Amino acid sequence: MCGKNIPLARDVYALDPEWERRYPAMRGTLACSKCALSTSWSCTTRDGQFVDGHIPATQGSDFDAWSHILGHGTHRAMVLSYPHSGLLQGAEGYLRTFAERWNSRLAARVLAALGTPVSSLARSDGAVSAS
Repeated sequence: MCGKNIPLARDVYALDPEWERRYPAMRGTLACSKCALSTSWSCTTRDGQFVDGHIPATQGSDFDAWSHILGHGTHRAMVLSYPHSGLLQGAEGYLRTFAERWNSRLAARVLAALGTPVSSLARSDGAVSAS
């Protein structure tokens, strides 16, 4: 949200679609702790109704901004868990390197986010490599 690079030693927070609805200029849904944890809003109006256009939280309670944080972890873990966001936020090189070196369902998901067919990278030994 702030557009600053998140230091590699810090956790990254994954945000859900409600954040994108409220902040349409966001580029990707991975955020620093300051943006994720200091942003405040209520999902409901004073009469208890959800605000217009509200996108329900997918897990747990649904009453404020923190309800719309999907999780947090290291840069690598969050970029691999949310590869489309990682691409939007500048991690294409890391994602390509990961996908080329590992043959797994996660690598296939990363390749799908990159728009690269898995078959074009499959080798006969079962590993994944660049073509």
